[in-house]
Order: sequence, then C-alpha cells, then structure tokens
Amino acid sequence: MTDTTQQLALGGQKIVEDLRVLLTDSEEMMRLAANVPGEGIDALRDRLGAHVETLQSALGDAQQNAQRRYRTATVHTERYVRRNPWRSIGIAAGVGFLLGALSAR
Repeated sequence: MTDTTQQLALGGQKIVEDLRVLLTDSEEMMRLAANVPGEGIDALRDRLGAHVETLQSALGDAQQNAQRRYRTATVHTERYVRRNPWRSIGIAAGVGFLLGALSAR
C-alpha cells in the first residue's frame, strides 16, 4: 500500500470518527434542549433533529463505503496470494523477519 493510500485511509477513518463525535454532541444538545421552554427552542430542536438524521445517514454511508473497500481489498489480496504463492510466502517471511528484528531492539 502506498503512502497516499494509507493517508487516504487514515483520513477516511478520521472523518468517520469526527462524524461520530459530532453526532454524539448533537444528540446531547437535543436532549438538553428538550427541557428548555420557548418559541425559538422549537425551531432549534427541529434543526438539530434534521442535523442528527443527516449525520446518521452520512455515518452509515461512510461505514458502508469502508466495508465495501475492505471486502474489495480482501478479494484482491486473496487473488494475489493464490496466483503468487511463493512470492506471498517470501513477502510474509520478510515482514516477519523485519518485525522480529524491530521487536528485538
């Protein structure tokens, strides 16, 4: 995986995490606004409700997209390993050696 691909994956994870935090904060604001009387508060509650629904939808879409990419990567990895078994064994051995050398330090 290239550095750019890794950065995009980390960026996607950060977006999903930020959406979760925003959703939690919005739900907390709705809960707190439920106890406050007033005309303007009703409009605020409606806007927050719409905001929460939008965030839930966006989070669901982001999770589905991540699952789809994960499945695609899994299929491609399996194909590669089946087509290149000896190369895959060599790569795995090399990675294992590097991890062993790094953890021995």
